[in-house]
Amino acid sequence: LVISVVMLPLLPNQALGPGGALNPYEIWWMVVLIAAVSFVGYFAIRVGGAEKGILFTGLFAGLSSSTALTLHFARQSRRTPELDALLSAGILLACGTMFPRILIYAAVIHPALLPRLLLPTLVMGALLYLPALLIWRRHRLAARVERPTPIQNPLELRTALLFGALLALIMLLGEWLREWLGQAGIYLLAAASGLADVDAITLSLTRMSLERIDAPTAVLGIVIAAAVNNLVKAGLAAGFGTPRTGWRVGGPMLASLATGLMLAWLA
Repeated sequence: LVISVVMLPLLPNQALGPGGALNPYEIWWMVVLIAAVSFVGYFAIRVGGAEKGILFTGLFAGLSSSTALTLHFARQSRRTPELDALLSAGILLACGTMFPRILIYAAVIHPALLPRLLLPTLVMGALLYLPALLIWRRHRLAARVERPTPIQNPLELRTALLFGALLALIMLLGEWLREWLGQAGIYLLAAASGLADVDAITLSLTRMSLERIDAPTAVLGIVIAAAVNNLVKAGLAAGFGTPRTGWRVGGPMLASLATGLMLAWLA
């Protein structure tokens, strides 16, 4: 309540900083979102049991912030190693759900992008969904835990604040690349934006494809952002989770991004 109901409305919802790259309201909204995902994951596992809670939370985070979910589940895998397989499946499920969300943005803003965007995004999503389902079917009975170890601080506020600072840094970097390279920096901007978020660059490139850039450039930029974002999440899973979580998440992630980039380049 403090960070959302009290602090959020007090922050200016306007562009500030160098080149107007920072919006305090939007950055703090991401902090609220990350804290909320951590709490929903804790709540879902306690109420629905570990198996149902992990899958429910993975789907929920895929519709909002799969990065926050990846970080939370990776840290949880160290606290409850017996659940690392199901937590890996939840991470892959959340990351795969990012791609249907991209298609929804394109369909609303610029439907003409869909023919070029459809194949790479669907294939990238499928290469994450299929391993998630295989892991879940193989480990759901062996890893059944009805009452997982409670988390002392389910909101993970410190992690959320650190992520908010990272988001602000990436926004500044993206603005600098855009001013320095102009239109030639579209791909670098997509890669830089994908380090923290995919929604912003997806919406931006989709809008730009209406007038300022051609469709192949927009599609490749969106896929680059998604690939970089998933690469970051694979790194989070490996760095904050157990070694087995890192391998289970990293392999499908690498296969997904490599295939998606190839298809987008050929489109």
